Amino acid sequence: MRPGRLYIKIFISFILVLIVTEALIFGLFVFSVGRGFRSRFEQYTGAQVLIAKEMVEEKIRSRPETDPSENKSLKDFVSRLGQGYGAKVWLTGEDGAPILKSFPGDVSDEIALACEQRGKDMGDFKMYREFKRGHIFYIETPVEVQKDRLGSLHILFEKMEAPYPEAGFALGLIGIGVVIALLIIPVSRRITEPVKQLKASAVRIAEGDLSHRATVKSKDEIGELGRSFNHMAEKQEKMIRGGRELTANISHELRSPLARIRIAEELLKEKWERGDYKDLEKHLDGIREDIEVLDHRIGSILVLSKLDIHEEPLKLEPLNLSGLIDGLVKRLEPVINRKGLHLMTELSCDSPVMGNMDGLKTALSNILDNAVKFTAEKGHVIIKMYSENEFLRISITNSFEELSAEDLARIFEPFFRTEQSPAGGSGLGLAIAKKIMEKHGGSIKASSSEKGFQIEVALPIAGKC
Repeated sequence: MRPGRLYIKIFISFILVLIVTEALIFGLFVFSVGRGFRSRFEQYTGAQVLIAKEMVEEKIRSRPETDPSENKSLKDFVSRLGQGYGAKVWLTGEDGAPILKSFPGDVSDEIALACEQRGKDMGDFKMYREFKRGHIFYIETPVEVQKDRLGSLHILFEKMEAPYPEAGFALGLIGIGVVIALLIIPVSRRITEPVKQLKASAVRIAEGDLSHRATVKSKDEIGELGRSFNHMAEKQEKMIRGGRELTANISHELRSPLARIRIAEELLKEKWERGDYKDLEKHLDGIREDIEVLDHRIGSILVLSKLDIHEEPLKLEPLNLSGLIDGLVKRLEPVINRKGLHLMTELSCDSPVMGNMDGLKTALSNILDNAVKFTAEKGHVIIKMYSENEFLRISITNSFEELSAEDLARIFEPFFRTEQSPAGGSGLGLAIAKKIMEKHGGSIKASSSEKGFQIEVALPIAGKC
């Protein structure tokens, strides 16, 4: 399977961080442990060389009349020193010719080359290093071989490990880096796999599978992203299905008055062609009424659509709702009087709320219109306004048959009508009122009992009554 770009980016990022980290660790090691190790190594080497020098001079001083090359005690010591150090040890005179050796044969060309290397002057001795031929380590220190005659003590470590711990440490870091790089592969896949699942889920939803949900179960940020994605998908599904239902309902709502207009137009045409002018005005009035119904419903649909898409935030200002409610009631007085309804208002609180005049007027007008429209003749309508728990509450109750729990659950859905409601309603009034109240930070709920149907609105207030 070809790795994705995100996987490659994560993998490369891990590798770069690993390289930088190992470089910093190596640098810290070189400037701390490495320097200290070399310093301690030189101190230890210097101490050993000085001890060997003192021992050699002591052996020579113990038999001053004997030539160093004939000094058996000196020979034995040089031999043991070579065995103990695992090195080649020899003593030279003023002319540089070997006097004593801990090894058989002559001083080889390799030893001569080592002696020619530029060394480090340590005060009492010189130290030479040559790494091209097996880490040669060579020490030379002056020794008094005879009275007033100086020679040199030579120690050559041909197979000695280089006194540099950085090399081994660097190899260790490289090995650790390789292991970590291999471990990064499954880690990167584990990180990117949920993202690939989210991508696949997004593609399925885009192709029309609205019920599909991502199966990201982790509890980290990617898991939160998956849950947010599923929440978004659920909202989108509801919106799309709601849009489809809304389109179907709009088509049904507009088709009925259009059909009546078409029938009335055909009847008018037939009567006109026959010269029968009777009831023409009646059919024209019917067409006019249906056009008004269409205009009202289209206006309501536009209002509902604007509230759904959140075109602009509402402009809020301090409002006293008692005057607004009084004005709406007066507008409904002709219908109230004609139906002989008993109206009772109890506006005991007039604390201002932060609201939008046009929005609240539309919402309360829809609620009051429904209350008056769906109340039978000689019925009652009760309007109350009071303050409770920092909310201004408005309840509108009208005498109506008790509704089922199913009807109450759907009462605020667009185009929903109960079986008891007349066919003349559009089913949009309460849906619009609910969205307006929610935009104000308030709430609206419906309840039903033997006493009647009640809508209760709650809006946050700034003060108390």
